[in-house]
Amino acid sequence: MISLCACLAYGSEELKLPASALKDPCISCHPDKTDFRYVHGPVASGDCTFCHHPHETDHAGLVAEGASLCFACHVDTEGELKKKTVHPALSGGCTSCHDPHGSAEKKFFTAKGAGLCYQCHPGVENRLKAAKSVHPPIQTERGCASCHAPHASDAEKLLPKAGKDLCLGCHKGLIGKEQTVLHGPIQDGACTACHDPHAAPHEKLLIGGYSAEFYLSYSESAYELCFGCHNRDLLRFPETSYATGFRDGKKNLHYLHVNRKDRGKSCKACHVVHAGENPKLIADKVPFNKWSLPIGFVKSETGGSCAPGCHKKYPYDRITPGKEAAPDKPAEKGRAKTR
Repeated sequence: MISLCACLAYGSEELKLPASALKDPCISCHPDKTDFRYVHGPVASGDCTFCHHPHETDHAGLVAEGASLCFACHVDTEGELKKKTVHPALSGGCTSCHDPHGSAEKKFFTAKGAGLCYQCHPGVENRLKAAKSVHPPIQTERGCASCHAPHASDAEKLLPKAGKDLCLGCHKGLIGKEQTVLHGPIQDGACTACHDPHAAPHEKLLIGGYSAEFYLSYSESAYELCFGCHNRDLLRFPETSYATGFRDGKKNLHYLHVNRKDRGKSCKACHVVHAGENPKLIADKVPFNKWSLPIGFVKSETGGSCAPGCHKKYPYDRITPGKEAAPDKPAEKGRAKTR
């Protein structure tokens, strides 16, 4: 073995030492830099001078400063940084997340899975501990990288795709091709209007209360999620001229169906929550015990009618109460509005 003194005397470039000899004198002082499950290539090759100058340098012992040293080999990562959103951690260099010598984790991460991200984002970890539901991808080996690009992205928040396109990459069957009437938040591309992407105090990552029950006794605290956007007035008055379009003259049919102490109908009794084929997100069928009863909804310009199996066909009209109006023009496409 060539001694450390010999290395210092002649310098690695002049001596043209074999890789194993170059590493040995370094290990004599730095034995903790090679004992890893996953070892960085330059360390594994035995040539520490890939990254370190053996004698003196202006860069704290390195041959180049900060991330520019890494980019000498990882040119693809440097190219990523031209994107619109760059991970702020890179301002501190690649060693904010990677150990430059080796690690017990793949890609030389300094911590396992999402635990790496929690070193800078402890607030997310704290929310997960108190949450009733946690987004499953966070708990996989990929952790936060399941949804976030680790270096840079052209979308906000380091997301590889914007808005609902990212979510639908996993939730493929959520919206069918024939379902052209979209819930407002989905039309805007924002699933996060209803779902927290990390963790939430309610089932299905919902940011507000939304009962799983079909029948629900009405209270001011009920339908918390829905009334984060919709005006609760549509359930407050038995008669109204403004709070809802679902009325027969001034008779408020939302109030009639929902605002009841006994067997009030939840929103999902009549509406689908993500996307549908009918105007106003009216469902094709309504569940009733083990059966699915067709709703038979027909929309008109000033009202409509339905015949769901739980009662006979009832027309409603905002201008002429009880009028059996002609069907509306072809069904609306796109955003659903209050009926």
